[in-house]
Amino acid sequence: MARASGCLALLLVPLLLLAAIVMAPVWINDHRLARMVDRIQEYPLPAGTDFGSFDPQVKVSGDSGDCLYTIRFGLFTERPVQEVLNHYRQAKIEDPDGDLGDYRVVAFTVFDEPGTPVAGTSATNSVIIDLDGVYDGTGMDMRCH
Repeated sequence: MARASGCLALLLVPLLLLAAIVMAPVWINDHRLARMVDRIQEYPLPAGTDFGSFDPQVKVSGDSGDCLYTIRFGLFTERPVQEVLNHYRQAKIEDPDGDLGDYRVVAFTVFDEPGTPVAGTSATNSVIIDLDGVYDGTGMDMRCH
């Protein structure tokens, strides 16, 4: 029984090493993106603004080896949406490649069916910010192909 377990373990070790080699670029890029999320959260918010009810979300996809990413986070703000959008467009937050401000910023607000903000008459608006960019894939990140 012990001998069979030892043989099984020897067969699994190469598979585990292969899985680690395949996943290492994903883990490295996820770490780079997590550091960018930290920089976004440390960046000063516009006056009268606070982070929304969900943590920043990161999506990675690819195109011929280039990694496309979107970092989405929500804000509650008393400021006009355009002012919040301009605040993040002017920000020089370091991206995963170490470049400053090398991304596109888009803002979304939530509206109900008649076209009025869901927040109704509240002075606070819910705004969703997307930072979209491209970074060079480290190694062979399978999401980038």
